[in-house]
Amino acid sequence: MLELKGVRKVFTSGDGSEKEAIRRIDLTLSAGEFVTVIGSNGAGKSTLLGAIAGTFPVDSGSIFLDGRDITNWPEYRRAALIGRVFQNPAQGTAASMTIEENLAMALARGRRRGLRLAVGERERRLFRERLALLGLELENRLSDPVGLLSGGQRQALALLMATIAQPKLLLLDEHTAALDPKTAVKIQELTERIVADGRLTVLMVTHNLAQALHCGTRTIMMHEGEIVLDVKGEERAGMTVDDLLEAFARTRGEQLLDDDLLLSEDLPLVERGAPLA
Repeated sequence: MLELKGVRKVFTSGDGSEKEAIRRIDLTLSAGEFVTVIGSNGAGKSTLLGAIAGTFPVDSGSIFLDGRDITNWPEYRRAALIGRVFQNPAQGTAASMTIEENLAMALARGRRRGLRLAVGERERRLFRERLALLGLELENRLSDPVGLLSGGQRQALALLMATIAQPKLLLLDEHTAALDPKTAVKIQELTERIVADGRLTVLMVTHNLAQALHCGTRTIMMHEGEIVLDVKGEERAGMTVDDLLEAFARTRGEQLLDDDLLLSEDLPLVERGAPLA
């Protein structure tokens, strides 16, 4: 489904110095895999997602998706195959456009557009059906500007927009990190339900080590631009956060030192099923 072969990306700063953000990454995802990605700040997690999405060209290596070599495809062309949700709820939606206009834009991604109304009754029925699944009563607010929604509602809409056209791959870049704990749990619940219903293939970056082990089918850890751990199956099923940290120490010969990453495991647990503000 997704295959990266020797993918490398170097960024050059204003003073001419270079930073190798990802170092000859090899990674393969099968259809339907839900892979969580963890690592300290600067490990290359978001750069990895950006390379796959086409946000910038890679310096070497190849990227294949659904049997197609997309290495040199521009970002807009990859958007027909890839859905993406960002950390900032405002980044994936257009505040001045209505809910139905945002959804229509997402549904049309990658499709040939004809001379007709962007939103017809057939589309509105689809939007109401999908919005009703969120349990937020947004199906009754199709004509409301998205800027009127709360952060959690907006992120739920962004998630629906990223998946409404059944992408081949869904990229989630710390999409719950900017939300309060209750809302973050609700968005993660919605994520798991939408992914399961659509049988989607997912790469999800998270700073929360417990979440990384709880969600999905496989966890990879990045460090200094490389994948240093890749756990799945029975090994992952019985793994605790402490086990994960110990595995890193064994692999790297050093302790993982990142306050944001280590403290995130202590985030308060919230009862699932709580309403979304």
